Amino acid sequence: MKNSLFVPLALAGLFVIPTLTRAQFAGSMVAYTEGSGVLSGYNDPTAALGAPSTQTVDPDPVYGGTYPVDPFDAPYLSSQIVGVGTGGSITLQFNTPIQNNPGNPFGLDFIIFGHAGFAEDFSTGTAADGSLYTGGTSDVRVSVSADGTTFYTLNPLLTPMVDGLFPTDGSGNPFLPVNPALSAADFAGQDLDGIRALYAGSAGGAGFSLSWAIDGNGQSVSLSSVSYVRLDVLDDGTPAYIDAISVVPEPATWTLALAGAGLFLLRRRAQ
Repeated sequence: MKNSLFVPLALAGLFVIPTLTRAQFAGSMVAYTEGSGVLSGYNDPTAALGAPSTQTVDPDPVYGGTYPVDPFDAPYLSSQIVGVGTGGSITLQFNTPIQNNPGNPFGLDFIIFGHAGFAEDFSTGTAADGSLYTGGTSDVRVSVSADGTTFYTLNPLLTPMVDGLFPTDGSGNPFLPVNPALSAADFAGQDLDGIRALYAGSAGGAGFSLSWAIDGNGQSVSLSSVSYVRLDVLDDGTPAYIDAISVVPEPATWTLALAGAGLFLLRRRAQ
């Protein structure tokens, strides 16, 4: 009897893990307008699909090589990030809807990854003052939609700056948001280990909540889920560069996946 209960749960967990991973990133590009000011070649919107970058392959024949993406070394290749310039926009669709779940860590429902990195003091290997050497300068309006037609803006008084804190750490969990209460000052003087300790296992990125949605009159809108995210770069003269958008999974889904996988491994060890 014990085994008969065990096997379905284990199999369910093993099935959920790969399915969840594939579903938790933008699956298709719906619309893209480059806008002005984007660097030449950084106009492939499919670069924003899938998972955030974990490594960079520099093609330079002398100094090139493969390097991990971390908070000091941001993704920068045109195959990794797409630029959205002033007056431009990008709309991405998710195969599995983003759920509005207050029970998620910090109440956040999705995470946007850009190309920001901490300015490094090379003499100490630390984030000098917590400032960024790139990214975080664009005025970006973030909107969401359930049907791809009616979009609601996320309240700009609540949203973090797209491509600002927190720089990507390719070794972290892209589904786990960083504590949004942290500021640049918290990272000043921190080395890579110190930054990762503050990230608490996260891969970084800027976290957003569907509970921030408002209508054209500035009134709060209740959205249970959405399948589209649109980014519009407003008229401030600087482009935004986007690597990926991930979805923070519902706690119950992760519990099933991890429990099933754990039980499966325990059974294998017992055999």
